[in-house]
Amino acid sequence: MPTLTAAEAMTKRDELVELGYTIVPGVMEQALLDELRAWSDDVFQRVRVDPKYRYQGSDIHVYTESKWAGMGREANDKTFADPIVAKILEQPRQSEVCRQLQLEGLRSGGGIIILSKPGYGPPLYWHQDFMDWNSPKAATPWPTRIFLSYYLTDTSKENGCLRVIPGTHRKRIDLHDSLPDAHEAEIQAIDDLNHPVFADYPGAIDVPLKAGDLIIADARLMHGAWPNQTEQRRTLLLAWHDVFSFPNPPSWWNGDIP
Repeated sequence: MPTLTAAEAMTKRDELVELGYTIVPGVMEQALLDELRAWSDDVFQRVRVDPKYRYQGSDIHVYTESKWAGMGREANDKTFADPIVAKILEQPRQSEVCRQLQLEGLRSGGGIIILSKPGYGPPLYWHQDFMDWNSPKAATPWPTRIFLSYYLTDTSKENGCLRVIPGTHRKRIDLHDSLPDAHEAEIQAIDDLNHPVFADYPGAIDVPLKAGDLIIADARLMHGAWPNQTEQRRTLLLAWHDVFSFPNPPSWWNGDIP
């Protein structure tokens, strides 16, 4: 099991707090990565992606069997349960990394989202996924909601890698004034790729990743993705987690509390 040194773990934790994201290479084992590639290919053989999700690529929610049992919903092609989700959420290597980063009280939502951009798919607009802007949670210097994600192929600018604007999880910039609500009808209806929501914003950086690298990011972080300029699908698996026990700070926090 790849583990971080104490110094590496603290660096990664500080990156998450200060930049809004961090990367831990090579967390997902190759056997699971191969299984997920075949599984996701099968999903997209039978699921037609709604055109309104063209910028996201898809929006398929898959749950653990235990979570699904308590939801009282009817399954369909875009919302269903599968035992493979527990394999993703309960990876021993992932659990060890989160322990080393001292992500206390980490609580999975019991599901994943498949966000897959097809060949020659358009860019993903700038957005933030945080939902509690009217809560004091929005002002914490530490994260309270994070995503843990894996790409199933190596990513680059050419095939639509992630883009982030570091620090935007804690600091407002002028781009905020141009953004409709994330993933809602207004932003999905934009058909002008010169709109500010797609701009190459100053301070933005590309985040190319290897398949199986773990990226952890604050839900408040401004992020998007380049268009996929290849013919191959580029698939991301994203799992939301709550972390720490608001309003209490992390046990290791020694900074100011707003």
